[in-house]
Amino acid sequence: MFGRLFEKTWNVVARSLRLRILRHEVLSANIANVDTPGYRRKDIPFEKIMRAYLGEESLPLRRTRPRHLSLVSTEGKIETIQPEDVGTPNNVSLEEEMSKLMENHLLYQATVQALIKEVQLMREAITEGGR
Repeated sequence: MFGRLFEKTWNVVARSLRLRILRHEVLSANIANVDTPGYRRKDIPFEKIMRAYLGEESLPLRRTRPRHLSLVSTEGKIETIQPEDVGTPNNVSLEEEMSKLMENHLLYQATVQALIKEVQLMREAITEGGR
């Protein structure tokens, strides 16, 4: 019973951590090849893969309270950096890759901390429940 009760959660967390590790490797390769002529940056579409794994499509946004932020589209406001703009012989920006690497690391750490907390809560529930 315990296995089935937490199986989906553990599988989702395990998949998330594996994808974060893979993304770290890919971003590190981008950084290592920042000066390699013709190299093209790569990335792992983490959110897309996790949505597919969970069998979910993106949920539509909606306002539930009048004071919530409006649903403003960011389309057309995000600038794509072209290869010649980054100052390298390819399309890799060291600053952008380092930023993505740090973000990925922080999200990995947050997932691990949440997992640790969940295990602590389960342990406490089991030990306190027996008293």
